[in-house]
Amino acid sequence: MRIKQTSVKAAPSKSTPGGFNRRRIVKKCLLPLLFIFYAFASSALAHPNLFVVTRLSDAVAVIDDSTDQVITRIPVGNGPVRITMSPDGLKAYVSNGQAGTVSVLDTVALTTTATIQLDPKSRPQESAVTPDGGRLFVVHQLSPTISVIDTASKLVITDVFIGGHQAKDILFTLDGRFAYVANYSQGAVNVIDAATYQVTTIPTGAGPRRLAISPTGDRLFVANNFDNSVSAIDTGTQQVIATIPVGRKPRAIAVTPSGDAIYVTNVQDATVSIIDSGTLTVIKTISVPTKPWNVIFTNDGTMAFVSSSVAGEVSVIDTATREVIATLETGSGSFFSAINPDGTRFYVSNTSDTTVSVIDIQSLTVLPVIPDVGSYPFDMAFGP
Repeated sequence: MRIKQTSVKAAPSKSTPGGFNRRRIVKKCLLPLLFIFYAFASSALAHPNLFVVTRLSDAVAVIDDSTDQVITRIPVGNGPVRITMSPDGLKAYVSNGQAGTVSVLDTVALTTTATIQLDPKSRPQESAVTPDGGRLFVVHQLSPTISVIDTASKLVITDVFIGGHQAKDILFTLDGRFAYVANYSQGAVNVIDAATYQVTTIPTGAGPRRLAISPTGDRLFVANNFDNSVSAIDTGTQQVIATIPVGRKPRAIAVTPSGDAIYVTNVQDATVSIIDSGTLTVIKTISVPTKPWNVIFTNDGTMAFVSSSVAGEVSVIDTATREVIATLETGSGSFFSAINPDGTRFYVSNTSDTTVSVIDIQSLTVLPVIPDVGSYPFDMAFGP
């Protein structure tokens, strides 16, 4: 950045009447300008980092999005499995399944700032932060409860009883009033009132695995892994309004940014079911490589990326034509994925090796893999 220089007449000396005051006025005017300049310069240099949980390394690898290099590894607890960002992106919460803890990361300083102890035998997994950032809700694999943590004090406020075990997913309504939990063993979705912690149970198909909410927040969609179906829930009435047959072993589920369709990966069939959000019926089934585990949309909603773990490939689906337009070879065990904030790159963790693959979205070109991320790279999320 060039700063235009201008000549300024010498200011009167301090002894000159009015000179001292004029200097103070000049300083007061210049200081805000300097702050603006430095803020602009800092933002120009800023770039997002990708945080990758490495399950067998007990760490979170931090990847610089501008260079695709691992810049540090943050130690966490034993057996980290999932990561959740705070709404402002300044904190990350890592569930350490084997340790029974949650690590709190400062995503700017790139350090662990706290370790929150939960039941050491509960196997904490997925989590979600309230939209205001004030509380973290954590599900457990071996406990019939949801732990609610105050993010300021980092203390457990309460444990909400939901029954069963192996809860698999959790998300909030857009206003943060309710938390929805996929209760895998109970064949139900639990609805927790975020103010009172009262629980309502909505029966679904067997084995609810993953949840997705519509952009307007009026519909919740549930992939029922054992029932080969998707439940559509009206969030206003808290009732199932449709049960939609899909392929075998549905797992990942996502709603297009426009809200017109729901995509579901059928792991056993190696297909993707596309559900029309208006009619709540399957309008197309697309074949993809073996074991499709995850689906994510580009920021503009024009493409869906489906990662297939056994095949080590990513299928790219055009959401307008609903056709596969590319199948890209990534790495062994392609699983979780993320798209960087500016929508230019797609990242996928290769769980069977130590790498993360990167795809340039505009050209659909596979870039060189990021090596030595850590053992068993798994969940991932972008920070600031």
